[in-house]
Amino acid sequence: MKPHLRIEKPCEEPLENMYDIAGGKHCELCSKKVLDLSDLNNTEILKILQQNKGEKFCGILFKNQLNRSLQEEKIPSNTSPRKTTFSKVAAGLALTASMVSNYPSQTTVAHSNEIVVSADSNIKIENEEPRKDNGNFVISGRIVDSENTKPIPSEISFITALKVYTTRTDKNGYYHLEIPKDILKYESLLEFTPNDYAYDKKMVIYTIQNLGKKQLIKLEYNGLDKMYGEISYGSPLATEKSLIIVEGKKLDYKIFNKSYSLYSNKYEVHYIPKEFVKFFTPKENIHDIYIVFVK
Repeated sequence: MKPHLRIEKPCEEPLENMYDIAGGKHCELCSKKVLDLSDLNNTEILKILQQNKGEKFCGILFKNQLNRSLQEEKIPSNTSPRKTTFSKVAAGLALTASMVSNYPSQTTVAHSNEIVVSADSNIKIENEEPRKDNGNFVISGRIVDSENTKPIPSEISFITALKVYTTRTDKNGYYHLEIPKDILKYESLLEFTPNDYAYDKKMVIYTIQNLGKKQLIKLEYNGLDKMYGEISYGSPLATEKSLIIVEGKKLDYKIFNKSYSLYSNKYEVHYIPKEFVKFFTPKENIHDIYIVFVK
């Protein structure tokens, strides 16, 4: 999970009261420039953040951009001192995590989450050759917009506490993901993350009976759903009501926050919001979950 954009208090001044300038709007009320980030890609947004050196600024973006990570630049190969320092931190994390017991990767209790099943049972994966049973379970289908008029390039993740299996759609929206049969539980959690900010990400819990069926996943368009206000950025911080699972073991949220703030590029983090917490634990006091892997 990389740096996230946040608008803690949306602006109350109507956009129509602001006049257009290069790169966005000008707000007479605050005498500030309001940058329009809604049509920028991750690299362009990250460049703006770097130019602002951590300072807050006013901006306009899609609501969906507030819940997405930004692509980070690759770390140059000559940063060996940082790598050495991180290895010590990682060792400390491993030591702390080893002192607690394993957390179950998935629950076997059924929930009433909506199952998104394709209405077309004859969906074919383009250019797919016949596959032999190699001990894996096949998850496949297609991702389209809510009007079922065009494919939506996306990333598909099968999430457990111990490992995340990921694939991407082809240009026509079809996906094919193989996972080991021996990790299957009664239910499975899949995450569908579109490349385009204008479409909403979706999480779905499937029973094992539906997991093997070809799915037609429809993602909602939110292109007209924007927010604007003072923008800050950084990682969504875990709290005392968060459950942190690092490499399958529980970890104190304060240790995780400190390490992640220094070495965010060294972690792969999957954030599980409140509505899906029960998939992993029945504890009512857990508000969200961070499933973490060290790269």
